[in-house]
Amino acid sequence: MKPFGFLLILLFTLSSCQKDYNSSKSPYKFIPSDTEVVISINELSDFTSSIKEHSILNGIYNKELNKTSEILKNLNTSNKVYVAFLNSSATENLILTKNDSSLFIVDSIPNHISENLPEFNITKTQIDSIVFYHKVLNNVFAASNNLDVIKNLKQNEVKNKLTDLLETVENKTIASVIFKSKTSNYSNLLFSNTLKESNDNYSLIDLNFSDNNLHFNGIVTATDSISQILDCFKKTIPQTTKTINIAPATTQYLFSVSFDDYSLFKNNLKKLNSKTPDSTKTFLNFSNEIALADNTLILHSLDANLIVETIEEKSIAETFRDVDIYEFENAAFFKQRLQPIISFETANYFFKHEDFVVFSDNIETLKSFLSDALNDQTIANSEAFKNIESYLSDDASIFIYKNNDKLSEHLGIGLKNYHANVVQYTYEDNYAHVNGVIEEFKKRAASNSVTETFTTGLDAQIISPPQTVENYINNTHDIAVQDINNVLYLISNSGNILWKKQLQGKILGKIEQIDMYKNGRLQLAFTTPNRLYVLDRNGNDVSPFPRKFNDEITQPLSVFDYDKQKNYRLLVTQGKTLLMYDAKGKAINGFRYKSNSKNITSQPKHFRIGSKDYIVFSTEDNLKILNRQGSVRIDVKDKIRFSNNEVYLYQNKFTSSNTLGQLVQVDTKGKISRKDLNLTDKHNITTTSKTLVSMYENKLYIKTRKLDLDYGVYTAPKIFYLNDKIYITTTDLQSKKVYLFDSQAKSIPNFPVFGTSSAELQKLDKSKGLELITQTDDKTIVVYKLH
Repeated sequence: MKPFGFLLILLFTLSSCQKDYNSSKSPYKFIPSDTEVVISINELSDFTSSIKEHSILNGIYNKELNKTSEILKNLNTSNKVYVAFLNSSATENLILTKNDSSLFIVDSIPNHISENLPEFNITKTQIDSIVFYHKVLNNVFAASNNLDVIKNLKQNEVKNKLTDLLETVENKTIASVIFKSKTSNYSNLLFSNTLKESNDNYSLIDLNFSDNNLHFNGIVTATDSISQILDCFKKTIPQTTKTINIAPATTQYLFSVSFDDYSLFKNNLKKLNSKTPDSTKTFLNFSNEIALADNTLILHSLDANLIVETIEEKSIAETFRDVDIYEFENAAFFKQRLQPIISFETANYFFKHEDFVVFSDNIETLKSFLSDALNDQTIANSEAFKNIESYLSDDASIFIYKNNDKLSEHLGIGLKNYHANVVQYTYEDNYAHVNGVIEEFKKRAASNSVTETFTTGLDAQIISPPQTVENYINNTHDIAVQDINNVLYLISNSGNILWKKQLQGKILGKIEQIDMYKNGRLQLAFTTPNRLYVLDRNGNDVSPFPRKFNDEITQPLSVFDYDKQKNYRLLVTQGKTLLMYDAKGKAINGFRYKSNSKNITSQPKHFRIGSKDYIVFSTEDNLKILNRQGSVRIDVKDKIRFSNNEVYLYQNKFTSSNTLGQLVQVDTKGKISRKDLNLTDKHNITTTSKTLVSMYENKLYIKTRKLDLDYGVYTAPKIFYLNDKIYITTTDLQSKKVYLFDSQAKSIPNFPVFGTSSAELQKLDKSKGLELITQTDDKTIVVYKLH
């Protein structure tokens, strides 16, 4: 186990050192102090897209979140978003985040009705059947399904327990949840109904999840007095959980408490039960851990012989495999003594093995238990537990283990393959750190998680990395690659070369696909320095293409389909000039771009924001934003020293970077903002609408997360969105390693793999899993299968 990263929290001693929060930067201060649940979301797109498919979180959170999904999915922001459920039935909700001009563009939302309520300065919006009310307060966007909530919304001027917790949430997790422990079903993740029922305070957990796994940590608040179970650990020191080393691997449920001094624990327990503490000693005084494991009770001691010697009411019942099994004459010893934490009705028999003494009501149960222990068939030795062990804290006051059946029963969700799941509590100064791991266990050989599917050799050196194109015949994908002799190859998803095509020059940028006859049969469209090509599925030229140009084409072909009606526009860039054609090669006379004698330095792109179209590209020192006709739609007056990166639509703003390593963004009003990314002049950026990736030298930034890779020569990072998940690739050309990360900057298992070019990620065939395409040398492509 590795040390647990404790939260830096002093919840109730912060009054003298609190920050002076500006109201315009603190949306959470509008959350009512008696709110039932608050979800603080750091990565909105990750949270909303993945929670629907997550076996655990979908069952716990998605019911309530469905009521807010129409708002959340239409928010364009990288700022923290707060979703509050104001009552225990979750019938009233409140959404808060920092406002900006591109946050919530109603015009771009289909199937909506919107009206102003001028008497309240509130907007009422209906999306499909969902109705909500929203307004902006002190630069804070607020929305609710209840008009009265928005009407009566005001900022909390006085700090309270809820705001204290909100100020401590972790900013690098996907989301955090704060909830009232006693009344909220959200506390099911804490694994203990006993702890839930005894706690009237708020709890906080920071969530990290991927696929169907869930890791969380946070705090459960206690009190100054002995009023709940967690308070029984006051002044005790957490210990390493040992009972997992003897509990059978088939154990369904284990609840363990540990301490350095049983006397302190016992007297705290008596105070909880309103009994007078005393100094009476029993054999439990020699223990430092007590655990309930299914129908057995386990004691751990530094000297288990002392426990056995101290038990007077005993006699040997029989000897099993050289271990004495005793009859315990005080069978009701544990019945009341450890309540309400542990209740064990009947302890008829016990045995000692190594540092453990194990009790049960049945001698056959103890024999089976002992057999597993002697054969090392224990929780600690199970593959499922070893799979999660590295995520656990070294020490804990409370350790709760559930296997798949008990987890399913506890959460009320039908689950499979969650064979080892743990929540730990570590008590400290009136609160307990909580650390939870819920993992789907898939037993498979590591060598099979990424396999080489095939390699295909070309006749000559590859001139640019392979890319994928859609195969409309069978709804799969093929691979396109060009060699140094300007021959284009189309390779099937099984590695067969389907055809070769001699071209006049190197393909510029990405190969686009169009449906020029609107019949579902896709063509390949691209430019070389002096040609505009359109090829059919078999590699044949489609008339009237190729179109020849005397002047050099300087940027990749831009293909626009403004209204998604397959009325394509093909935009060709020649230095300072733009030429537009339709899908049949006819010039569009209505498009006229007036150059300002500056070379176009990036591929023109089409973006739609709301109901408006924007054609955007950089020149030598300016960002051009045009309408469909080629006229200036937004006049960006400031000069920009662009880097060699493309222009993207990120956070509903036109985004690139400059030679100072700054992120440069222009909104739809022409306002420029610059943000220092701490990059050098030689850097790369790429984005989706909500995810920013940047890189210089060996430093890779994915959103707010930084990765220090081995020193090398890296290709520009690339983003892929597949199976509702974001992936990022980059290749170290020096060490010949292809890296693959998810949106949380976590390496995909069994990466890096061998490769000598930038990589493409795609679902090539209909089988499960994705394929990664790269090169093994200058003439060979390789495809890896991710299982």
